[in-house]
Amino acid sequence: MNRRRFFQTLLSAPILTPLLLASQSSDSEREVYLISDTPHEHLPELLKELVRARRARPGSFSIPDPSPHSDKLHRALSQDGWIFDKHTSRDLKISFRTLHQPARPSFTLVKDGQVWDVRSWNLRSLWEEMARHNAPSSLLTIATLMRQGPVKRAGEVVSVYMNGHHKETLSLQENGRRSYATRTGRITVQVTEGSACITESSCRQKICLHSQPISLSGERIICAPDHFLLEVQGCTVDTVIG
Repeated sequence: MNRRRFFQTLLSAPILTPLLLASQSSDSEREVYLISDTPHEHLPELLKELVRARRARPGSFSIPDPSPHSDKLHRALSQDGWIFDKHTSRDLKISFRTLHQPARPSFTLVKDGQVWDVRSWNLRSLWEEMARHNAPSSLLTIATLMRQGPVKRAGEVVSVYMNGHHKETLSLQENGRRSYATRTGRITVQVTEGSACITESSCRQKICLHSQPISLSGERIICAPDHFLLEVQGCTVDTVIG
């Protein structure tokens, strides 16, 4: 399988660190990782920039796991023309996670797996203002603009990459668990009934632990501090979790 370079040094990012996966394939096209206790004040402005760069218009949005922040964010997005979908939107999905340790308010924008350097955007002033005037936050908001195209199919295997190199490929048809030694300690991957997730990680903020299980071709889980990647693929191999 031909792959572009796995990691590229881009810039210091508060969530993903300077190393992030170069684009391969994913259901998500553009993502916002926002650290803020008031996401309704910042996320609408960030989404405006993403939609403008996409040369599109606001579509539908869904919040699969509502939180105390959902109502205010719902109202803010509706004022900008977004339409709430009580099911699962194919345009914009929003989720909330609690960080294990409070972090400086900030945001990271990702396009096809690559961090965007917001210093050259109009968003630079927002970045600086958030860092300067807000106390540390424990809330992580993830907003994902979905790629327009065919619906992804269920994968058959999940590939493990460490430090930019393919480590092994695990079958999604065999339940089991595998642990790997990493820069910060260990990461444990669990495969259950056709999906894979990370159940243990020694990294500081443990954002990878908040990622939903992956099962569709192209879906990924990244632990940037440990240079670790899981990616679902559709090809069949002989290696399984023991």
